[in-house]
Amino acid sequence: MGKSPTVHRRRLGSELRRLREIAGRTHREVAAHLDCSQGKISQIELGRVPVRTSDVRLMAEFYGATGDQVEALIDLAQDSKQRGWWQQYPSTAQRPGLQTYLGLETSAKAVSCFGSDPLPELLQTTDYTRALLMADSQVFTDDEIAERLKVVSIRQQRLLGENPLELWAVLDESALRRCVGGPAVLRQQLEHLVLLGYRRNVTLQVLPFKVGGHPLMGDRAAVFSFADEADPQVVHLGDSANSRFLDKAADTSDYLKAFEQVCTNALNPKDSSAFISSVADELPT
Repeated sequence: MGKSPTVHRRRLGSELRRLREIAGRTHREVAAHLDCSQGKISQIELGRVPVRTSDVRLMAEFYGATGDQVEALIDLAQDSKQRGWWQQYPSTAQRPGLQTYLGLETSAKAVSCFGSDPLPELLQTTDYTRALLMADSQVFTDDEIAERLKVVSIRQQRLLGENPLELWAVLDESALRRCVGGPAVLRQQLEHLVLLGYRRNVTLQVLPFKVGGHPLMGDRAAVFSFADEADPQVVHLGDSANSRFLDKAADTSDYLKAFEQVCTNALNPKDSSAFISSVADELPT
């Protein structure tokens, strides 16, 4: 799928913030120079909004950037205006936080995730996803369900191909036992997990109930890592209705350590596969 506009915007914002700090300029000064609000400058630096190339040039020159730096920033600004593949799916594009999440996932080299139920969408079967949608408090039309299933299917293609996404998922035992869609659907889902675990780019671990407390209790977290060192790791917390994205080392370090601890507490991949199979065997036929 290539680089997404989300990553371009975040890199552009990060670089503009770096240049501003080197120049010793405040948000107030930059806003006055561009004749805009301080909030707009903050949103640009956080990579949350596209930026006009004329504003990028004004900001960069105000910071004393070189000609080459200015041109590189303008290239980033132009790339950040491209439409993401998900924007052709209207109900998906309107979900709060999801556009940023999909933009990061599309460009990531690796994703590590943990959460209780439901299972991560990258690992879901079509029947499992459909059952979740049918159980949602929001009533979806047939077209909306078809669209969401299509979007999940497109995302799952990242696990295939010559340069697949590296996925490391720690699954809470509750996600394996929640009988979404009934025994037959869950059995098929668990068997699908076992097969996915044989892929070189997929690592699955189970965190059993017997482990007890752990650093990520109550959290649903995903860590996005990128091939380009210019793109810092991003930690996503919550779900599409309550999303937070952290990319500063001071904010992400505790969550990265917590994920490492959860991985240490979880069963190793081989034992996790056996555990998933045992849960599937317990289901009525």
